[in-house]
Amino acid sequence: MRHILCFLLLLSFFACADNKTSDNTSIDSNKIVSDKLISSPKADGLYLKYKLKEGDKFDYQIKTVSSSTQELISDSTITTNVNQTVQYRINLSVDQIDVNNLATVTVFVESVILDGIINGQPILYDSKYIQSSQERVMFAQYESIKNKSFSINVTVNGEITKIYNMDSIINELLLIQNQKNNATKEQKIELENNFVQSALRPLSEQLFRKFPTEEVTLNYSWIEKYYSQFALFQIENIATYQVDEVTNSEQDSLVLISAGLSINWVGEHNANEQGMTFYFYDPVVSGKGTVKFNKTSGLVTNSNTTTNMEMVTDITGVDEKKAPFKAKRIDKTSNTNIVKFVK
Repeated sequence: MRHILCFLLLLSFFACADNKTSDNTSIDSNKIVSDKLISSPKADGLYLKYKLKEGDKFDYQIKTVSSSTQELISDSTITTNVNQTVQYRINLSVDQIDVNNLATVTVFVESVILDGIINGQPILYDSKYIQSSQERVMFAQYESIKNKSFSINVTVNGEITKIYNMDSIINELLLIQNQKNNATKEQKIELENNFVQSALRPLSEQLFRKFPTEEVTLNYSWIEKYYSQFALFQIENIATYQVDEVTNSEQDSLVLISAGLSINWVGEHNANEQGMTFYFYDPVVSGKGTVKFNKTSGLVTNSNTTTNMEMVTDITGVDEKKAPFKAKRIDKTSNTNIVKFVK
């Protein structure tokens, strides 16, 4: 079941974090996203700015399609497959715009529906139904946010500077875990920070993409970096965006933005634990997608982005009978996020 919850960590295609440096490059980070970039930019420029106003209300749908495969190859091959689709219905309310154009937005999770298969066994979750105690534990991350709200602060160019007002979510998590009366203040703060980074920030950053503050033109490209860890590797994810097309009609001005993903990394290939030796091959990460921004309304109307990751590990050691063994483990994950503006 931890495989299902783990997919939420991948929900965010591109996010921001602390600045770090890396030396090894798996994909050329200077490669431009599209191969259609030979023509020179047009002179006319535009600003990608969100046009939020106090009292605005919006609805979005977010669909996350995930797959994970693990093969353990030794004398025989053991394969684990997890496939799932999670659909969120999100309501946004703009509460305040301050003198610096920083918006305070309430994010309300109206519903969550999960449809998945684990090794051929179907698994279903629908937030509109009352779940048993066991199911609430299994789907704690969804149960804790259904019919709950939290607040975000977002700049005019889409940077989410703060996520807060989530006491009801944390209390629900503790209630599900039978820890509501036992958790210390420090434990609650740690739980809140972890939940923000693993679930709420990735969800929010699907709705508000961060754009450049400067004027952009057709074929203009920019880079955002965020950081993660896998096995013994510190990974610098390099998300590259580019303005591919600008179309104008009597009603709207639409901007089509393409996206790509490459990585830098640093870390050790070898590790030893409990009498076993591990050799981690170079991690392989890639991604692509598109984002549609309505310049007239100042909102993201659609996005479709995919990330892929592969990790291969050699394992040597002795089994419970003290016999030596060798194995190879191959982990592959794919995650697609589809965002649609509803109204």
